[in-house]
Amino acid sequence: MRVAIFTFFILFIILPNNLKAQRLSDTLKLDLTSKVDSLINFGIQRKAFPGAQVLIFKKDSIRVNKTYGYHTYDSLIPVSKNDLYDLASVTKVLASTLAIMKLYELYGFNIKDPVSKWIPSLKKSNKQNHSFKQILSHSAGWLPYVTHQNLVFNKRGEFKRNTLSNTRDSRFPGYVSDSLYVHKRYQKKIFRRIKKTKLTPMGEMVYSGMFYFYLPQLVQRMSGLSFSKFLDTHFYDSMKLERITFLPTSKFSKTDIVPTEYDSIFRKQLVHGWVHDEAASLMGGISGNAGLFANANSIAPLLQMLLQKGNYKGRQFLNPKTITLFSQRTYPKGSNPRGLGFDKPSLDLKDNPRYPSTLVSHKTFGHTGYTGTMVWIDPEYDCFVILLTNRVYPNREQRGLYELNIRPRLLNYAIKD
Repeated sequence: MRVAIFTFFILFIILPNNLKAQRLSDTLKLDLTSKVDSLINFGIQRKAFPGAQVLIFKKDSIRVNKTYGYHTYDSLIPVSKNDLYDLASVTKVLASTLAIMKLYELYGFNIKDPVSKWIPSLKKSNKQNHSFKQILSHSAGWLPYVTHQNLVFNKRGEFKRNTLSNTRDSRFPGYVSDSLYVHKRYQKKIFRRIKKTKLTPMGEMVYSGMFYFYLPQLVQRMSGLSFSKFLDTHFYDSMKLERITFLPTSKFSKTDIVPTEYDSIFRKQLVHGWVHDEAASLMGGISGNAGLFANANSIAPLLQMLLQKGNYKGRQFLNPKTITLFSQRTYPKGSNPRGLGFDKPSLDLKDNPRYPSTLVSHKTFGHTGYTGTMVWIDPEYDCFVILLTNRVYPNREQRGLYELNIRPRLLNYAIKD
């Protein structure tokens, strides 16, 4: 035994430096992988989620790229790297914020411009003078959400006229689910409701998803392209990302899409292949607040591009100054920690755990999603983390992802190793 240890020690001393570095790197990878394995498998055992994809990039290489568990707790379909997850509010950064950043570069609008300059329907509303800067940092006072799905039923529990139908035809062309379709003019009702909503005090940070419903029409108005086509043209297709899309059932089999929730109130069926967010579903599945589906391998290039100051494989997709503007704190002297579209770490408060983890730097930025997803970038540590889960299966009451601190612990592992 002593001879073996001595021999290994002598060989290690005389090994070339590059081989030593490689072996050290391999050891670190094993350490990080084992920690991630334990954490995610623990989450699955505690029914925080039935399965997951995890991808961790650090210092120019992918350190972890693994799948865990199954689509559902019946253990019939194991999670594969090709499977698509509902990204929920991660759509706000991987679709909406990227689109706004590119619009900002192409058309030179000022983030201090009133939003009604570019979205005329908001003129003569209590929101007409709000700037992109205020809205994207969630400090304009917009309410968090409108539960549109609760407004489609009459007193008998049936769908109101010109809302939803179980039969698809020219009046009800938009898919909400496999057997539910939205009226062609229902989107106008959604926008009228948003326009009429009251405001909270301006300047306070109140997270709101309502502005993001306007993103598709903003993109169309500025660029002449649909929301999906604009993103494909400037990012997804250009980067050759094969598995990131709205309306995934139009391109992929359901066996490649992880289901989310048994919706017992609104859709009254398993939500599978259709956006989980009810309001986004009433927009026909394409919205700026939710609706994007992807796998980790198709998300990674987007995060790598942002980490590398807009450059990916020798092509400049965004200007470094644009990324800095959007990813830094919008109001550094105030109490609002948010960036423009991007989430940022909470301010250091003695009595509360630091969000999104105790170890992230002040430069970090990203977003989380209601379905249990997370994308997070930390330039200080040259890393990013992707976690995709369906923590809302079989229902949204599943709180294990939060109670077990899965996302903060995953970020800490990536930064420490």
